[in-house]
Amino acid sequence: MFDELNGRKREILLNAVEEYIQNASPITSSNVKTRSQADLSTATLRNELNALEAMGYLRQLHTSSGRVPTAKGYRYFVDSIMEDVPLDKGILDEIHGIFRNRAVYLGDMVNEIADIVSKATNYPTVVMLKGFEKLTINNVKIVPLMTGQALILIETNSGIINNFMPANADTPMQTYVDASNFLTTTFRGHTVSDMIQNIENYRTDMKTELLNFSSIFDTMILSLKKLCDKIANSGGFTARGQLRLLNSPEYRDVEKAKRVIDALNNKDDLEQIFDDDNDAEISFKIGSEIPVHDLQDCAVARADYTVDGESIASIGIIGPQRMDYQRIASALKFVVGEFANLKALDNAKGEKDEQK
Repeated sequence: MFDELNGRKREILLNAVEEYIQNASPITSSNVKTRSQADLSTATLRNELNALEAMGYLRQLHTSSGRVPTAKGYRYFVDSIMEDVPLDKGILDEIHGIFRNRAVYLGDMVNEIADIVSKATNYPTVVMLKGFEKLTINNVKIVPLMTGQALILIETNSGIINNFMPANADTPMQTYVDASNFLTTTFRGHTVSDMIQNIENYRTDMKTELLNFSSIFDTMILSLKKLCDKIANSGGFTARGQLRLLNSPEYRDVEKAKRVIDALNNKDDLEQIFDDDNDAEISFKIGSEIPVHDLQDCAVARADYTVDGESIASIGIIGPQRMDYQRIASALKFVVGEFANLKALDNAKGEKDEQK
């Protein structure tokens, strides 16, 4: 695509789009001239803007008015900046803070990331938790609480899955310790899905061992099944910051904003946004590239969190086509990088433990 524009047109277009992203004011030859490093006359700039409009990168709102970027113009801009996205760490200290806690609950971490990325970018953020049942089990702990419940902690290769289950007050603490040790020994190296779906096969081999804590075992599996069903029914989506959309001039029309916000709360619409295989670390869909009709005035940025080749969560940021793409890409790149660091630390820790 870059071959379509010569160096001058490319620079003018990139400056024009960036000007519009920052100020939301129609693009004119005079404000582009202020940004441009080339010593061009206003007449030359006007001719170049006319050419960019004819090529479909810009469009005029009204006769004799300034121009705004088209979806094609935004796409060109995004593809250009994605060649080298700098990290804007100044706005992302909070994200880094999440990863400092090694005993992180996966569900809580996903919710926090949705909150923090939305605040950092000032756009709605959606996180889809998926494939957590494919995570590999490292440790299982069942901890009885004073509330009449027990806390289930399943340490995986990507954080801790936590849930609650009913607890019998008459069951000795040692029984929970023994059950935890037995479950860890039995299921270490297996996936959560394997433990839940093939439990009947395990029962046959573990009848004797299960006698002492079969009720704990049954209650835990039932609790985890309910957790899986809950996530499946909700689509695993967490949406935050929907009302931040109203901060953008494009959505001062309440009805227009309502259509977008409704789509962000609709599981079927969100599934369409995330329902594709994308190998890119960070990707954008702009305008008609988005399969949801009510979002086709928007842009969607997406990054996937993968563990051992499996996509565990997808992070999506939704905003106007005028969104600050470089800032968004920086935020997502930082999050993906922190996840990679987390995985690297886990691997290093495992290697040290094996050497002891």
